Amino acid sequence: MSSWRNEILTEKRLKLEDFGLFEGISETIVTTHQGLSPNAAPMGIIRKQDTTLIRLFKGSRTYQNVLAENFLVVNITNDPVAFVRYTFSEVQPEDIENISSPGREFPVLKAAQSWIAFECINTKITSEALVAELRPLRGHVGSFQPKAPNRGLNAVIEATIHATRYKMNEEEKYMKLIDFYEDIINKCGGEREKEAIRLLHTFL
Repeated sequence: MSSWRNEILTEKRLKLEDFGLFEGISETIVTTHQGLSPNAAPMGIIRKQDTTLIRLFKGSRTYQNVLAENFLVVNITNDPVAFVRYTFSEVQPEDIENISSPGREFPVLKAAQSWIAFECINTKITSEALVAELRPLRGHVGSFQPKAPNRGLNAVIEATIHATRYKMNEEEKYMKLIDFYEDIINKCGGEREKEAIRLLHTFL
């Protein structure tokens, strides 16, 4: 993979594992756009054997953009602050780089360690959500720095999920779960994870 770094790869050479997408559900930040307005939101990408899927619930901008464009970019990052920021606030123009491709221009996160542009195919729509298969078109791998797993990053992601649920119904059980994961962050996380949980509290 080292010879591929800083190179944009085309469909025939894409191997999702080289970009950090493995079997199971990977937590990523998905960028989309409709017209000139980009959007970024944390999303789980589902890989089952040779199939890659995304499930989007109605009401989100990502849902609306994918429905309109049949296209999205999966950005891979280990930055805990990014997961909090793009859950609760709009992506800023300075965070985005627009990539030109034949017949299309699409937004990627400048800070992503890797990204993959996907076409959404075989989309199924229900009363609550859409599920689309993802066909990789292009990708880019930046310079990865090895990093051992840190429970703090996982705890930030879990706390962020519970924070979205708390904001919907203000049930106290979600605040207790946020507090639980904050203890893990304070125990195991680095300064970036602690910055992320402080940022999360500003949105509650």
